[in-house]
Amino acid sequence: MDTQIVIDPDLCVGYGECIAEDEEAVELDENGCARALLPLVARDRAERLCAACPVGAISLRSASAA
Repeated sequence: MDTQIVIDPDLCVGYGECIAEDEEAVELDENGCARALLPLVARDRAERLCAACPVGAISLRSASAA
């Protein structure tokens, strides 16, 4: 099932661990905050991105709730 990646800009500190995990799905914006590049990704891919964030700034939303 496809999943939306939700990044909380108030929590993101720009470590870039998510980018190291999947540079095709996320990037750092001009303020050093991660942002999703893809509207939806496979659930396992989204879970890896979520787990890679050391500050818990990434959460997931199912495509049906997006």
